[in-house]
Amino acid sequence: MNKTDLGSTLGLAERARWERIVMRHPALALPKLRAAMRQRDPCRARAALLGAVFVLERWGRAAELQAELQQALQQAQAQRALAEAAELSEALGRLHYQRGDYSQACTAWSQTLDWASDDARSACLARIGLAHLCYALGDWARGGRVLDQAELHYAKLPRDPYMRAKIALNRAASLRATQGPQAALPELDEALTAARRAGHRDYRAEATYQHARCARDSGDLAQALSLAQQALSLAQGCGYRWLQANAALLLSELQRGDVALGWAGQALTLAEALQSRPLQAAAHGRLGELMREQGELGPSWHHMQQRQRLESSLHQGQLPAQLEALARFDTDPLGADALLLSLSSQVWTLAGAADFERAWARLRPQLIEALGLQQLQLWWEREGDGLYHGLDGAPASRPLQAGRMPAYLDALTRADEALQCGSAEQHPWRAELDEALADAAGRARLELGLRLNGHVVALLWLQREGGAAWSRADISRAERLAALLARLLASLAPVGKAQPQRLALGELATLAGHAERISELLAGEVINRQQLLDLAGQIRAGAARIERALRES
Repeated sequence: MNKTDLGSTLGLAERARWERIVMRHPALALPKLRAAMRQRDPCRARAALLGAVFVLERWGRAAELQAELQQALQQAQAQRALAEAAELSEALGRLHYQRGDYSQACTAWSQTLDWASDDARSACLARIGLAHLCYALGDWARGGRVLDQAELHYAKLPRDPYMRAKIALNRAASLRATQGPQAALPELDEALTAARRAGHRDYRAEATYQHARCARDSGDLAQALSLAQQALSLAQGCGYRWLQANAALLLSELQRGDVALGWAGQALTLAEALQSRPLQAAAHGRLGELMREQGELGPSWHHMQQRQRLESSLHQGQLPAQLEALARFDTDPLGADALLLSLSSQVWTLAGAADFERAWARLRPQLIEALGLQQLQLWWEREGDGLYHGLDGAPASRPLQAGRMPAYLDALTRADEALQCGSAEQHPWRAELDEALADAAGRARLELGLRLNGHVVALLWLQREGGAAWSRADISRAERLAALLARLLASLAPVGKAQPQRLALGELATLAGHAERISELLAGEVINRQQLLDLAGQIRAGAARIERALRES
């Protein structure tokens, strides 16, 4: 469930207090949330609605608010409150998923990703939901990758124990299915620790249930039975009906005869109350098996028919199409996010420029493969003298000169995000970069400037085949790579007076380029007044940077 933000209009202290109440005392919070749903302020009313859905969802009653959710979603869309619309759509996705309406859940979660910012909590929750869908459709590998992306894109995860518990539970389920029960145990320990810190009893119960499944898979049936009983007791204590049904189903698998039949019947009753077709199908299947073992072939046949009917209603026959629909959310099939995460967490020891260049030469082929590139180039102003040397592994090429590309460097200095270009032929600064673009004809380009103290110290160029699009995920990865390289280059920067002086020398080379360009313009038959004004502005900005660097020295 979502631990809702309870409205962006609330103060941080008030919001944190509400979250604690909703998480730890849901029964006390629900009447207050229902009252807040009637507030005139639409933001607060929608936040209260999300909180009420959270409480009722754990009790198996969230469907009571489906109409209100849909109405609130329409209103948020009409008001262009897209961040709130994303949260509401994510909650609807959970309702659809629990009932087994997988196509509707996929649609709702994809809308969330369209409306939410990439690092928003609702986007993280939607990715977790899409990972669930992959698991439900049997594609465990893809689900694991989508879950990785949920973790990597949510920067606030270290400070959000509820989300850490949620991700750890899902990762444990994936590891148990793909690598075995022992691989899942560390994640379950993490989930239990995070759930305790968040005060979320549901996830403490669910971690215990998952431990029971691991014990069953390991062949320790006595421990599995004990843990399943503990999980059921915990789920009953907090009213977590979905987990009660699953724990009862597990207890029926661990026992035999009338006792097993009783547990399976209890699981079916809960599943029907939850209107969960996947759970109903599983319970009917277990009842059919048990009755066949006891020789009751008529009732067994009935339950097996019910199971088949319910499973067919889940559109299992459309698995290929549904998996293809989910493929667009698997934005990291080559493992780029995992590689960048590993590199950013690595301890780097670079004594000098030669160490950096060796590290780049080693990493570059890995990055080209993981990022799906045709070419990856880094131009580094190694000496702070306005000369950017290419580190692309090709035979020695002429360095780029700051003085010959003033407009391009200025654009990189001012850019808030990576510059995109469909091909070298269409490059806005082709005239300044002509020679460097000679070998890149027809390739789509993504370009970033690596800055230290406002000065561009390196250029990072990513290239793909012509016409290729750069997704939000591609741009995010390029920016993370640029940030990592900038951090490494900063570690090489000399301390004391040398660095400001080097920056000043680089700026002087740029100013010389501006002067040369002004001479060319004045020598022309037609004087372009706007270009002269632009160059004047760049000269003033460069002079200010030089003055600042000299003061620091």
